[in-house]
Amino acid sequence: MRRLVQGFFYNNPDNYPAIINSTRLLCSAGWEVELFCRDDGREWNITYPPGTAIERTKASKNGNTWQQYLGFVFRALSRGNKTASFFIGHDMHGFVPASLLSARHRRPLFYSCYDYADRDQPLNLGSRVVRSFQSRFARRADLVTVPDAGLGEIIKHDLRLKSDPLVIVNSPLEPARASGDLRKALRLRDRNFDKIVFRQGRVGPGHGIEATIRSMPFWNNRAWGFVVMGIPEPSFVEAMQILAASLGVLDRFVVLPPVCYDAVSRFTRDADLGHALYESIHVNNRNISGACKVQEYMAAGIPLLVSQQPSLSALAEKYRCGGVVDVISPQRIAASVNSLLCDQHEQTTKQMGDAGLRAFRDTLRFERQYEPVLRRMDKIVGRFEESKVAPEVALNS
Repeated sequence: MRRLVQGFFYNNPDNYPAIINSTRLLCSAGWEVELFCRDDGREWNITYPPGTAIERTKASKNGNTWQQYLGFVFRALSRGNKTASFFIGHDMHGFVPASLLSARHRRPLFYSCYDYADRDQPLNLGSRVVRSFQSRFARRADLVTVPDAGLGEIIKHDLRLKSDPLVIVNSPLEPARASGDLRKALRLRDRNFDKIVFRQGRVGPGHGIEATIRSMPFWNNRAWGFVVMGIPEPSFVEAMQILAASLGVLDRFVVLPPVCYDAVSRFTRDADLGHALYESIHVNNRNISGACKVQEYMAAGIPLLVSQQPSLSALAEKYRCGGVVDVISPQRIAASVNSLLCDQHEQTTKQMGDAGLRAFRDTLRFERQYEPVLRRMDKIVGRFEESKVAPEVALNS
C-alpha cells in the first residue's frame, strides 16, 4: 500500500527546521511526502530526500493579503490528493486546507503547530478568521504536535483538544561538526574575537538583542564579541547598530547574513556561548524551550545563556547546560556573560557544553523526538485502513 503524506504550509519550508527534518524522517520511514507551500523568492539550497514532491506557489510582492491567502487555499484544495494516507497542516494557515481536505476525502488529520497565536495576540482580520477556524476544528485532528510542553497545555485548553499534544522539540538530526565557518566569516569582516556570544535566528525585536548590546560596556573583556546571524529586519538592525555605536561597542557587534539551515551548525560550533534570550512578548516566547536555536547550541556542545521563562530555566537546570538571566537587565546579562566566559570558570563552562551535548545525543535529537510521531501515524493509519476493510469482510462472511 502506498503511504503518502500531503502537507500544507503558508510560508517557505526551507526556513523551518522541523519541516525539513520531519520530511527527511518520514521519507526514511517509507512515506512519500507532498508539500504545498509558498515561494518567497529565496534560494536556500535545501536538499529534500527522494520521495518528496514540493509545489511552491509564488508569493505576491504586495505582502500577505487576504486575497492572496484565499488563492493559496483554493489552489491547495485543487491539488488535494485523495490517495493521501494523512493530511498535515503546518501552523494555523496550513491547517485550513489540510482540515478541509481531510474532511472531503475522509482521511486522518495531523496538525503540526510551531507558532501559536492565542487570543491575546493582535492579528489582522484575515488571520483572525483563520484563528477562529483553528479554534473550531483543531479538536478534530487525529494528531497534534507542539515544540514545548507548556505551549501544549495552553493549546489543549484553548482548542479543547481531546488528548495531550505530542511534544517534539525543534532539534537537529545530528550533532554539529567543527568547520571554522564562523571565524572565517568574521575574518572577512576584519573581526577576530577571543570569545563569541552567538545568536542565530531571525534578527528582530523580542530576542533580547537590544538588552545584550546595552550589556556590552560591562563585559570584562573588550576582545569578546556579540555576533548575530539570520534573516534581518532592516530597520531593527539599523537601530541596533546606531545603539552599539553610541555605546562604543560597534566594533564588537556583528550582524552576519543568513545561511541555509544545513550550514547553520557549521557556524554554531565555533561559538563560546549560545544566546537564547527571549522577551515575554507573546505566548511562543514564553514557552520556548523547544526552539531550534536552543537545540542547535546543545547539539554544538556550547553552553546556553537563557532568559527566565519557566520552560528555558527548567531546561538549563535539568541538563545543567547554561546560565539563566533576567533579560530586562543589561547589568545582569553582563554579569552572566562575564561568569560564563571568564578563564577562571572555563572548566565549569566546558562541563555545561558537554552536558548539553549529552542531553542532545541521549534525548533531544530530532530522530529520537520524532519516533512517537511515526508510531502514532502508523497506528492511526492502521486503524483507518481496518475500518474501511471491516464492512467488506462482514458482507463476505
